[in-house]
Amino acid sequence: MGVFLYYFGKPQPLKSLTDDISSIWKGSSSEKSKEPWTRAGREDNVASDSNIAEDVASDSKSAENEPKKEDTETSIFDTFKKVLEDKPAPQNLGDLSKYVPTSKSNTQIIKHKSFILNYQEDYELASWVLHKLTAEAANGTEARSNTFLEDPLVESGSAVTQDYSRSGYDRGHLCPAGDFKNDRELQDETFYMSNMSPQKPDFNRGIWSDMEVRIRGWAKGRGNLIIVTGPILKDGLETIGRSNKIAVPEKFYKIVFDPNEEQAIAFLMPNEGSVELVKSFVVSIDEIERLTGIDFFEKLPDSLEKKIESNTNIDDWF
Repeated sequence: MGVFLYYFGKPQPLKSLTDDISSIWKGSSSEKSKEPWTRAGREDNVASDSNIAEDVASDSKSAENEPKKEDTETSIFDTFKKVLEDKPAPQNLGDLSKYVPTSKSNTQIIKHKSFILNYQEDYELASWVLHKLTAEAANGTEARSNTFLEDPLVESGSAVTQDYSRSGYDRGHLCPAGDFKNDRELQDETFYMSNMSPQKPDFNRGIWSDMEVRIRGWAKGRGNLIIVTGPILKDGLETIGRSNKIAVPEKFYKIVFDPNEEQAIAFLMPNEGSVELVKSFVVSIDEIERLTGIDFFEKLPDSLEKKIESNTNIDDWF
């Protein structure tokens, strides 16, 4: 009963149980020798891989005759399946709600345990994703699950992982999995497809990853950071997808706010590989608001909002 109660509170109980059992069976495989937070360890994000299972399963006759995993690995919780499935994630967002951006496009605000986002059905993307990065999380050691899932909380239906197959684009995280390395359950949430956006591989595994690592370094020294991330959405963007038409952003932004020091920094990056330094992409928050039509810190005192949104003082951070 204790084990049942433990998994009952998770957003995907059966999946969590299966993942935990699977990780025990796998033991110390060669794949675990890779450090998943380096560029070399991020190849599992590639959606353009030509041998993705869903693309080739129909061509393999032998696969049809093999016993399915679910037939041979029966869960002890099968009798509770109807009770556990699709149970909404409990909310534990603390003071994060006061940082929710304001926008006319805020039509589907989704609250997960680790982050909040606004999903825009017209683009099949989140226009912004808000989360808190802590020093504890930045120092965590949990391995990535790499299990991409449709978001059950998006009423209109989120994109699905097959939409990225053979597209040439990575399923790029907006809220990084690496920002929750201290908690497997919270990290798993970041793999919902509502948190993904099409990113070129050289960008996702290059300068974008470098920026995320830099920000985790700041959290270790500064403490809690409030982070807002999103694509620049506009009419006429290229699309990918089979079941859904997902817009391919030309640029992405990330805003970092240190509430303790009352300092902020923002980045605007084109969706392409780069050899430039991370700090060369610093812009003002005002500039990102102009491009997106989003008011990011509307609930802060006016004087503080004006100070952090117009300031581009790189020396405060680098």
